[in-house]
Amino acid sequence: MDYEPVSSSESISHEIRRQRPSFMNRALRRFQRYGIAPLPALSTRQIRYIGIAIFLLVIYTVFLPGKPSSPLDSGSFVPPAPKPPPPPPAKSDSNKHAAPFRIQAKFRDETVAAKEIRLERQKEVKETFIHAWEGYKKHAWLHDEVLPLSGGYKDPFVGWAATLVDGLDTLYIMGLQEEFEHALRALESIDFSKPNAERVPVFETTIRYLGGMLGAYDISGGKFPILLEKADQLGELLFQAFNTPNGIPVPYYWWQKGKNQDLQGESNVLIAQIGSLSLEFTRLAQLTGKKKYFDGVSRIMDHLDQAQNKTRIPGLWPSTVDTTGPTFSSGSFTLGAWADSLYEYLPKQHVLLGGKSEQYLRMYNTALVTASQYHFFKPKTPGDQDILFTGKVEAGNPPTLITEVQHLGCFVGGMVGLGSRINNSPSELEMAIRLSDSCYWAYTNTASGIMPEIFHVDHCPSDGSSCTWTDESKTELGHQYGFTSVDDTSYQLRPEAIESIFIMWRITGDPEWMEKGWRMWKAISKHTRTEIANARLGDVTSENPKKQDSMESFWFAETLKYFYLLFSETGMVNLDEFVLNTEAHPFRQQDHLLA
Repeated sequence: MDYEPVSSSESISHEIRRQRPSFMNRALRRFQRYGIAPLPALSTRQIRYIGIAIFLLVIYTVFLPGKPSSPLDSGSFVPPAPKPPPPPPAKSDSNKHAAPFRIQAKFRDETVAAKEIRLERQKEVKETFIHAWEGYKKHAWLHDEVLPLSGGYKDPFVGWAATLVDGLDTLYIMGLQEEFEHALRALESIDFSKPNAERVPVFETTIRYLGGMLGAYDISGGKFPILLEKADQLGELLFQAFNTPNGIPVPYYWWQKGKNQDLQGESNVLIAQIGSLSLEFTRLAQLTGKKKYFDGVSRIMDHLDQAQNKTRIPGLWPSTVDTTGPTFSSGSFTLGAWADSLYEYLPKQHVLLGGKSEQYLRMYNTALVTASQYHFFKPKTPGDQDILFTGKVEAGNPPTLITEVQHLGCFVGGMVGLGSRINNSPSELEMAIRLSDSCYWAYTNTASGIMPEIFHVDHCPSDGSSCTWTDESKTELGHQYGFTSVDDTSYQLRPEAIESIFIMWRITGDPEWMEKGWRMWKAISKHTRTEIANARLGDVTSENPKKQDSMESFWFAETLKYFYLLFSETGMVNLDEFVLNTEAHPFRQQDHLLA
């Protein structure tokens, strides 16, 4: 029951007088019930007044606030402590370290039939991985790459078993526990403080080896300390390459000559070589507690931040840099080879840091505005497809678009999709869909069903006139369906297109992305499989492309992993919990592995 507040002592007296007879009569009857009779010398009215006084005293003592009592006042009345509120529901482990970003979509319930199809497809991808892994074990164990036609091997990445290390987390994700532990035992024999070559490519070693061990450590829940021990051992070696006057690492570390010596900057360094180290060294710093790793990549990012709006196309960085300054005077700009992962790492580093630093997201958003103005373009296609490609740009007044499309640039759709979830931007999501669809379109429009490494298309007129491709003379293989030329007809087992397809599936929940990925898989699987593993292709504009004797480690680390995850349960490598580096190694967003 609610009570109106009493505003004065007069009101209190009036209320008491109104209720007094019934209250005292009940009290007297209760005294008599328990054998307590009123004092004979007192009249009934006196007893009632005494009762009223006792009642007011109790009210004052119990309900009115008083001065805080001292511990010394042990004789004073202390009212019962209020009951504590019930504890909140216990949080599950998955929510205990919930990430600040919601990246993945809310997926609809899966039908029994759809699940059966998905699991069959997943099984096929896994079988392809096992086949190629067995070929690597038999012909190139502890070497960097297997030669899938001849059965030989080669060591282009220092000879530390790049394929083994790059494939560790894929083994774990696919549930190949025995193979994973067998690979860990082999890892123990690798000494990452002593390279097997004169020089160490810092960028490639960071993304494949360092990323591979950190990803395997995170995806396995930190249960295998050898992974972090080896990662730290490699990190210490690589960090010596940062010993330059401005802190920007040399792209290739001549470890025997440069040990404990000051190194010098170089000209014509690829921008990706210095801008794509942040995720790996940040995660290493988080897991080891060695802040120097994070400080090292932060210095690089500060240089890039200061230069971003001072380049020849403000907002973007040129594809090469002179690290002695550094100076960014080149006029060539791309989102593909030489620059790709620099841009990719900006939103991902923001997520890995839990959004606690605005620097990376600000730099990404600035770059996206400029890239969408100069790099993104709608091509002329049969039927006027609503898609976007990324081209190269040469600085000028105004900048000039070169409609060269690279398979390496197909990551952009996934990057923009991830950024759209961080920024909560429907327009960016729409842009990401068009960018991802363009690479799928390129896959479906060759004789083999696989996108070429590099090709050209015509771009739509800026005046808004017809954008339909009508050149019927260019319908032969290599020029079909809108390609004006194919500069590199190869397929190098690259993952960038399926990377964006996978990310779009996870952030939209639209099952059509799974279907697109499956069509891509059938073509890749059909043409690349050998008796030993899988091979790159020479000419995808042919109905039967000729195989070439090469299989890079990213076939295990990225391409097969993305296809497998596309057909996995959506909670596996959840994008709300993990950030994938440019080699698809999963780093946990929230550092729950540390106290």
